[in-house]
Amino acid sequence: MARKSDDGESEAPTDPGAPAVESAADEQTDGTDEPDAPEDGALPEIGRRDYMRSVAAAAAMGALGTAATDSAAAETADTSKTVDERIQEHRTGDLEVVVENTDGSPVSDADVSVSQREHEFSFGTAVNADRLINQSSPGDNYRQYIPELFNTAVLGNQHKWRFWENDQQLADEATNWLLDQGLDMRGHVCLWGRDDVWAIPSDVQTAIDERDAETIRDRSMAHIEEIITHYGDDITDWDVVNEAMHAYQLQIGVYGDQIDTEEPWTGEVVPWTSDLLADWYSQAASVIDDNDLDVGVAVNDFNQFPYSYTDGRYEAEIDHINENGAQLDTVGLQAHVAARQGEFNTNSDPDGRIDADQVVSEINTWADHGARVKITEFDTYNGDDWNSDQERADVTENYLRGAFSHPGVDAFVMWGFWDGDHWQDEAPLFYDDWSQKPAYDVWTGLVYDEWWTDTSGTTDDSGTYATTAFLGEHEITVSTDSDSATTTTSVTDAAGTTTVTVTVEGDGGGSGDTQPPTTPENLSVTSTTASTVTVSWDASTDNGSSGLDHYAVSVDGSEDQTVGAGMTTATIDGLSAETAYQIAVSAVDGAGNESDAATVEATTDQSDDQNGDGSDGDGGESDDALVVHEFDGDAYPGSNDLGNWAGAGSFANGDGSGAVADGALRLEYDNAGWFASNVGQSVADRPVLHLRVRGDAGGEESQFRLKVGGVDDLLANLTDDAVGTEWSTVSVDLAANGADLDQPNSVRFNFWEGHAGAVDIDRIAFEAADSSGGANSDLAGGTDADPAPEGVSDTSP
Repeated sequence: MARKSDDGESEAPTDPGAPAVESAADEQTDGTDEPDAPEDGALPEIGRRDYMRSVAAAAAMGALGTAATDSAAAETADTSKTVDERIQEHRTGDLEVVVENTDGSPVSDADVSVSQREHEFSFGTAVNADRLINQSSPGDNYRQYIPELFNTAVLGNQHKWRFWENDQQLADEATNWLLDQGLDMRGHVCLWGRDDVWAIPSDVQTAIDERDAETIRDRSMAHIEEIITHYGDDITDWDVVNEAMHAYQLQIGVYGDQIDTEEPWTGEVVPWTSDLLADWYSQAASVIDDNDLDVGVAVNDFNQFPYSYTDGRYEAEIDHINENGAQLDTVGLQAHVAARQGEFNTNSDPDGRIDADQVVSEINTWADHGARVKITEFDTYNGDDWNSDQERADVTENYLRGAFSHPGVDAFVMWGFWDGDHWQDEAPLFYDDWSQKPAYDVWTGLVYDEWWTDTSGTTDDSGTYATTAFLGEHEITVSTDSDSATTTTSVTDAAGTTTVTVTVEGDGGGSGDTQPPTTPENLSVTSTTASTVTVSWDASTDNGSSGLDHYAVSVDGSEDQTVGAGMTTATIDGLSAETAYQIAVSAVDGAGNESDAATVEATTDQSDDQNGDGSDGDGGESDDALVVHEFDGDAYPGSNDLGNWAGAGSFANGDGSGAVADGALRLEYDNAGWFASNVGQSVADRPVLHLRVRGDAGGEESQFRLKVGGVDDLLANLTDDAVGTEWSTVSVDLAANGADLDQPNSVRFNFWEGHAGAVDIDRIAFEAADSSGGANSDLAGGTDADPAPEGVSDTSP
């Protein structure tokens, strides 16, 4: 039996001896927890999309792999070289700046600065379409950080078949918004054979149940054509079939008993080498060719790094598609890294905490099959043996360095970056309150500092300044004693030299760079919590020749942090609640010249514990209760009573998020639906969770799962209380059930248990062990609200 993960993903059976497979984290819930992107991510002189198209054109001429690559672009890594040696060889190119007067004579001793504006390599994240479009607004951290930290995005769910057919408008709005910010978009996914996570349209699911092979074939082939042509060249590459090694319900509908569902590698038809799989890829390639699209075709799956069983299986799938379907452009490796005690590359609880050299060696397995490789869903949620978030950061650095140093890898995409919008509440970069995790420093330190070109110097007697630059777009500024000029160029050739000629008046030999950069403009506070302030600003320009180096961020006159030249957002954490601060940002160039500071006043929010005694300070029904929800306002979906994120997806009412009326949340479900509400603080002094609830039929405690503090089980298995048709309080003793009370993360309900029904909830609260709980009248406030079901949303995992 496949085990369902908390966002609806399941762990499928593996070969004999292989333990439960790592969760197919592949899908972030595409409900109300999808991220929002910023308003002005486009590059100032050449758009990111235009730049990447130019790179693709160069690749086609020079066998440099990018989107829609060909078989010649595949490349393995030389493991005799170090990580840094490979990065220097494959991720940088020589750049020559030739400075001339208008008469063509060389200008010696001219000051030249080179500042990177964009990476060629894809650094990306999964994005939640509903949060992006419906649950956020300009200036929100989520919208600020997506284009600030990433140049590539993928929708966690909204491009999946059933999601897309149910709400194509949402998918289109999210896609267009991200493209407008200058991000590239991967297509995820045309087909995914999972029947328990809303990936398959209902009529196709009926065809599967009835073994109607003709309908399945016709509908799937038509959908591949429809979705690929709908987005055209706006998508770089499509995961045509997702997780063919582990999810093959569509194929069962066609092949029936020819597939052994218990040991699929032994059946008459093996899903990952079937004719139908090859036909799907052949259809995708034909659609792309017939419509003259520059779009790649990709495979995507999990468990390639730690487990050994995937080696032969995934290689067989790749070779089968290449030989019988279409030449693949991308091999996707999900990379949901687990901390375990078993030996790496076995099938017995293998540990994914490996060094960069091991990452490279594993990638080599997949880089020798005629296609480029992409890390498609990286995170470090998995396993029970993580020692600290610093260890997670160290492992993130290992995978990031290994991937970037591998010449056959084009992208490193994480599956969400913020705990408030991650399918397992364990994203790499930010905690719930937007304070930075240790891995944030790893990501920004590598992507926007160590691997980011900011250099300067003077021309030689021939008027030439030579340097090396990371592949990507760069701004070049040249200054003489009487003139200056700025231009942009793209460095795309790691094996050759990019030459740029700049024409200026005057002579070199000036007094050196003494000009500070421009002052950062439009400094503003974009969000606050009780302990953090996030600010953003417009990029500065260097007035001299040494290039912009970094921004200095100060709080009340003392420097708090520096931010790389490629970033224009910063989050200051560790602040006191309800306190006013002056935030200052200045720009610093490579010569140490510092601009005047821009300043802004910011006041942190109230503390969740306003009274300092654990109460919420607003006269709730129980003095010691930590009230998560009472659904008596308009905050949900989007926020809970603690001021933290809350949302839901895949319910049959309220556009997937349920519907609030008369102080209660109604959730209507049909084997689908998730609800999550972030807690973000310890509940050690309130170890009992109280849910005031009623059901349409009674007995609903056996129809959905509760997850909190690492405990994940049917509600019926966690309490002796029952859900009735009248209002009552169901109490869960979290301590007795082994929950982590210091880190409860969130309260989450999952309704993928094969049942249909509805529940109403009017209060969720943590209380002390001796609180009354039960069906006390002081927890009343229920309602007879019974909103009519609305259209089923596609915002589920």
